[in-house]
Amino acid sequence: MEEFTIKKVFLSFLFVICISILLAGCNGGDKKSDWADGLEKTQKIEVISPGESEPASNITDQQDIADFVQALKLDEWEVTEVPSNAVKGKEFKMYQEETDTISDSNKDKKDLKEIGNITTYSNASYIDFNLKNVKFSFKIPEDAFKYLSEYQ
Repeated sequence: MEEFTIKKVFLSFLFVICISILLAGCNGGDKKSDWADGLEKTQKIEVISPGESEPASNITDQQDIADFVQALKLDEWEVTEVPSNAVKGKEFKMYQEETDTISDSNKDKKDLKEIGNITTYSNASYIDFNLKNVKFSFKIPEDAFKYLSEYQ
């Protein structure tokens, strides 16, 4: 009976160690880099000027999208509230092809789906980042603010 208990405890211990190693491996790495990688998978970005409903321009070239994401300097964003006197500026809507499902496997052309947007402020280096109906507000570096403000 004692041998059975020792084996049971040993196997439980071994199981916990294996799960811990697996979870640590899955959670490793820089979270913001993973975030940037996800944004670089964007296939289209619409640039909408303040007060307009139609895009002023679109970014569709993958290198231009990668440059856009790099210019945002995601590693330097600080979660904070946007000041009450901030005036909304440009909006950047990001789109990506919908994920394949079994029923979609025969479609040649996939529709683009909005995956998120960034709302800038014209008088402050803050943004609102909306992702799946969840809004995050950030203070961004001055050079990222300048890049977004001047983007045509």
